[in-house]
Amino acid sequence: MTVVRFLQESCQRRPDHPALVAPDGETWTFAEFEARVDWMAAGLRAEGVEPGDRVILMVPMSLQLYQALVAVLKVGAVAVFVDPWVGARQIANFAAYAEPRGFIGVGKSHLVRLFDKTLRTLPVTVTTGGRFLCVPARRSWLEVERCAGIQRPHRVLEEDTALITFTSGSSGVPKGADRSHRFLTAQRDAINGAFPSEPGDVDMPTFPVFSLNNLANGVTTVIPDVDLRRVAEADGARILEQIDEYGVNTAAGSPPFFDRLCDALEAADRRATFRRVLTGGAPVSDRQLKRWRRWMPDTEILVVYGSTEAEPVAHVDADERLTLSASDVARPGYCVGRLVDTVEGKVIPIRRGPIEIGDGALAELALAQGEVGELLVRGESVCTKYFRNPRAMAENKIVDEEGRIWHRMGDTGYFDEEGRFWLTGRVHSTILRGEEELQAQVVEQVARGDDERVVQVAALGESDRAGGDERLVVVVYGGEGFSGDPQTLCGDVERRLQEAGIAADEVCVSAEPLPVDPRHNSKIDYGALRARRDV
Repeated sequence: MTVVRFLQESCQRRPDHPALVAPDGETWTFAEFEARVDWMAAGLRAEGVEPGDRVILMVPMSLQLYQALVAVLKVGAVAVFVDPWVGARQIANFAAYAEPRGFIGVGKSHLVRLFDKTLRTLPVTVTTGGRFLCVPARRSWLEVERCAGIQRPHRVLEEDTALITFTSGSSGVPKGADRSHRFLTAQRDAINGAFPSEPGDVDMPTFPVFSLNNLANGVTTVIPDVDLRRVAEADGARILEQIDEYGVNTAAGSPPFFDRLCDALEAADRRATFRRVLTGGAPVSDRQLKRWRRWMPDTEILVVYGSTEAEPVAHVDADERLTLSASDVARPGYCVGRLVDTVEGKVIPIRRGPIEIGDGALAELALAQGEVGELLVRGESVCTKYFRNPRAMAENKIVDEEGRIWHRMGDTGYFDEEGRFWLTGRVHSTILRGEEELQAQVVEQVARGDDERVVQVAALGESDRAGGDERLVVVVYGGEGFSGDPQTLCGDVERRLQEAGIAADEVCVSAEPLPVDPRHNSKIDYGALRARRDV
């Protein structure tokens, strides 16, 4: 089965049911969506897109994004998805690296294309807006749709590539997760197994993969009125309006999304009536969970752990997480729960750079319960390859003695006696001090405590040329409204660290927000923070 086949089943089963609702209220039923996909697919074939061709998609989360995505898949081509949060230079780098035949995007994205010699001469270019004398693209969206034909799905093999999503380009060669039709089907099964939908569900996801899954399951998707490049600046009141207007009862988003929603709920002094919400993309603090529980008292709140290459990997209920945090057994890190049924995991010693098993067995390398190391995962819903990137394969995949491919999550942590995984940091943010390995998120967790003055905190290692080890630096941000004494705050943070047996070389208060990842607006960007301190 493929995503296109699942969608066809949804359309046959619920033709008049709303499939997608745009922020402005425009709504497509499943029958209308299927018809528009056919128009676009027929138009792309008429323009010369062939099975196996790669087509760049530079369209924000919208009705048109999913129309174009499914149309490309229906033709048998490969959709190359470039996230809207990446910079112009990276966009050109990603797009050119994929060697595409087509480019579908908003007008601004074509300005980037026109300044790149590889992308400027692509034979198939489509803009969502208007055009004049082939600028910014050869065809407008409406011109492609005018074919109004019915496109039969091209027969594909399960191992054929369906979708390429780029994870990062800051380190050089773009790292594109190569998702086959088999992988997308397995991912759908994993999501459905962990987070089953119910009749009548109306979902509001900020993660495109969940919207695609909704289309395959016949679930209505309400696209949030949010700039996904700035989720932390979302208008919670506007999100609440959409929830009320369309009867949204499930949602999925990064932690800042639910922070902003709770801001609106608190301002209105009302409680949400969700059936379930899913959050992920960054660690979630107990303080956040307690606040969400207050404003969503009857909602199943699940913290989901995963990555571009493997989603979902694990999940934990907020109430279980808070109960574990309140227990007498103090555990370092954040519990992300038990692995989903479709994923197998192991923890190995922390190593930077490629790892080869050689003649030994992976089982011999694996650490015991409770020992901190890097998490490896494998399974049908774990992506096993990158698009034309041997270096990424060597750095992020391990082939065991049985020929099975394991993905290195890049995260550090450990399994407890109940099989739950506890997240402690990232391999690249591990702080090395002699024989000691300090985990950034554990240090940050201790530094934050329950101190409401601490809005953000980052623990990072800085090279100590004199001693050879890394200095532990803890940077605290108290928010725009912070009016307390910075030295007092530093002293309180230092005390908490000392009581936990953590010796920091420097604790300082930042006058400006700490840099975060552009994708979820929630994970500390340690590289950017180091660069800021070096200025």
